[in-house]
Amino acid sequence: MKKSLMFMSAAVLALSTVLISSCSDDEGGGGSKVPPAKIKTIAFNDGSAIESWEFTYDDQDRVSSISNVYDGGDPSIIAYTYDDAASELTILKDENETIYALDAEGRVVKEYWNEDKTEWEGYQYDADGRMIKVFEHYSGADHLKYDLTVEDGNLTHRIRYEDDGTTIREDREFTYTIGDNASGIHQTYAVDSEWKNIAGLYGKQSKKLVEAYVRHITSDPGTSFGATYTYTFDDKDRVATQTKNGTSSGGNFTESWAYTYYED
Repeated sequence: MKKSLMFMSAAVLALSTVLISSCSDDEGGGGSKVPPAKIKTIAFNDGSAIESWEFTYDDQDRVSSISNVYDGGDPSIIAYTYDDAASELTILKDENETIYALDAEGRVVKEYWNEDKTEWEGYQYDADGRMIKVFEHYSGADHLKYDLTVEDGNLTHRIRYEDDGTTIREDREFTYTIGDNASGIHQTYAVDSEWKNIAGLYGKQSKKLVEAYVRHITSDPGTSFGATYTYTFDDKDRVATQTKNGTSSGGNFTESWAYTYYED
């Protein structure tokens, strides 16, 4: 994707001004660091329907339940139950239970796919607590799904593999703004969920807010699919809205997210 696609028009100046004000002192931005805040709600709009999640936390700042509303319907509850002795989490959603194995830091290391726990999706983290690998375990073997490159606290490459675990399907390359991702908004989708990644369940998110990504597709190297991101901010310099405009094999698309936060 050409650099000229990343930011255009007067919106660029407004965004840059806010991002500079939210840059931490130790990175030369001259502004004050945006304080972290627990995400209260996320509302996602893909152009066809709006789905929202409202998060409740326990006294350890772990998600304890989520109120989920799809397209104006009745809310349903996603319930979290932690078994600290077994280092496991059970999530009940739509009458279906999924069990997760947790590490000593409370991060998911396995999402079990069957009752006897012989098949799962697994996750690995670096020493700083950021995800670096995702693999699928079945037929008695691991099959690499994602290999993630982290540089300066930001995920820069998300390499996806075919089912054989060795053939690269796509390298999604991310660039970042100078704005802090203080509340841990999930933007790189190694875990494809709007709600599972909240509160560090899958490790730390990238330190900065995504500017854009481009997809390097192995089977079609001439493509230039990708997306750019724009933001608005609340009066505490926290992300209020995020809009992603992109291109794919299906054409142009726009997705947006709105965020609210708990106040200390």
